[in-house]
Amino acid sequence: MAIKEWPTDRPFRASEAVRAGLVTWRVLQGPGFRRLAHDTYVAAAVEDSDGLVIRAAVVWGGPTAVVTGWSACRWWGCEVLPRPEPPVELVVAERRQSPPPGWLVRRGRLRNEDVVSHEDLRLTTPLRTAYDLARLAPRDDAVVAGDALARTGGFIGTELERFAVALGTMRGCRRVPAVARLVDPRAESPMETRVRLDVVRAGFPPPVSQHEVWDGPWFVARLDLAWPEWKVALEYDGHDHAADDRRGRDVERIDELRGLGWVVITVTARQYFHTPRWIERRVREELTARGARL
Repeated sequence: MAIKEWPTDRPFRASEAVRAGLVTWRVLQGPGFRRLAHDTYVAAAVEDSDGLVIRAAVVWGGPTAVVTGWSACRWWGCEVLPRPEPPVELVVAERRQSPPPGWLVRRGRLRNEDVVSHEDLRLTTPLRTAYDLARLAPRDDAVVAGDALARTGGFIGTELERFAVALGTMRGCRRVPAVARLVDPRAESPMETRVRLDVVRAGFPPPVSQHEVWDGPWFVARLDLAWPEWKVALEYDGHDHAADDRRGRDVERIDELRGLGWVVITVTARQYFHTPRWIERRVREELTARGARL
C-alpha cells in the first residue's frame, strides 16, 4: 500500500498516517520508508539533506515545535554555520521522547511575535535568531550569523541591542550588547566578517563594509572593507575569484582604484589561516603611510 494524498516528499508522523488509513505499520517497516525518529518517517526515495533533518525534527517535535538557533539561521538562507556543524536546534512546549543524537531540544515557550511561519515551518524571526546566537554562541560566530541575519531581516545592531533589553534577563543575555555593536548588515560573506573582526580586534579604526568608489559619474568598485579617509582597502580573495575571467576583471579593477589613489590589500584564505600577522602588518603599514594615527 502506498501513501496517497500525503506529503511523500517530506517527513510525516507515522501514527497520523496509519490512523488516517493512508499506510499500515507493516508497510512502514518495509523498503519504501525510512524511520528518522520516534513516530517520524519519510519515503525511502527522499534524499538526505540538512532541510530533511530539520523538517524531521519539527514533525517529531509536534505542533508547538519551533526551529531555533543555528537551524533557524540556516533555514533563513544564511549559510554561515561554524565547524564542526552544530546540532539541529528546536524548542518544544511539552516533554517529548528523547531526541535522536545530533538534535538539541529545549523545552519552553517563545513569544508569539518572535515566531513566524516560513516554508511550512515555525521558526524564530531573524532578529530573535540573532539574539539567541549572540547570547549562546562564541562571539565571532555570533557576529558572522548576526551580519547575515541582519541583512536578511533588515535590522541593524542597535535594534538587536534594544531587543535584548526588551526581553530582560535570560541566560547569556549580557553577551548580546558586545555582539550587537559589531553587527553590520552590509557584510556579504562570513569571511568578510571575520577579517573585519580581526582588524578591529587589532586596534585599527572600524573599516566600512562594501564601500563604493566612483570616478565622477562612473562606478569603479565596491570594496569588501575600506578606510575611505586614507584610501586603503582590504579585500578577501575567495574561491570565486580564481577563474581566469574573474581574475582579469580583478586586475583591471585594482588598476582603476590605484589610478584614483587607492591601495588595495588582498587577503587569500591561506594568508588568513596561516599568516594572520601578515594581514595586521600590511594594514598597519598602509594606514600609517597615509597619515592614520594608530
